[in-house]
Amino acid sequence: MKRDVVAYTQIARPYLVPEIQLRLMTHQSALWNSDEAWLARLGWSLPYWAFAWPGGQVLARYLLDNPRWVAGQRVLDFGCGGALEAIAAMKSGAASVLATDLDARALVAASLNAELNQVCLEVTSDDWLGRLDGDHQVILAGDMLYEATMAAAVLPWLQARAEQGTQVLVGDAGRVPLPDGFEVLAEYQAPFDGDTRGTTLWRCRVARLGPQ
Repeated sequence: MKRDVVAYTQIARPYLVPEIQLRLMTHQSALWNSDEAWLARLGWSLPYWAFAWPGGQVLARYLLDNPRWVAGQRVLDFGCGGALEAIAAMKSGAASVLATDLDARALVAASLNAELNQVCLEVTSDDWLGRLDGDHQVILAGDMLYEATMAAAVLPWLQARAEQGTQVLVGDAGRVPLPDGFEVLAEYQAPFDGDTRGTTLWRCRVARLGPQ
């Protein structure tokens, strides 16, 4: 699995976060012109982890510019994909980061990306959606509100964690409306999905839910 991730991606720097290197689907990679049938022959699901999604980029950018939110904290990166936000959190001084994803290849990519950036992450395929245990002080959710059904599942859990005293930071690409209670911390122009060159930009936000 590690060999496949290396073979079908290229090392690139996300448009908004050039300090970080990731294994991505770029215009030069074998994955770029692939279709579902080709992926099925490889035994792959759709490689969402191979993109630096706009919500993830803005959240990573914000953490690098505002490390106080995660410095010295225990962090959970929910739905980490290639772990862009998790890596940004470690570079910003987090005490630890647990990166979660249900896709085993995402966790392979996350580990490879951590090595590229010389940080240490813990990765897990455990499903954290709905869980109220754990001692994480900050939850990161980069571009996890990508459609209405997912948002309806994720938002009540994030709100419940915030009520427990956890800081919740969301990278929001505007795909569904944010409910009341979120404080917008910053806005950015981020590259459109899959655009590694910044040719098409759209407005994205970093928003916070949690204790003052």
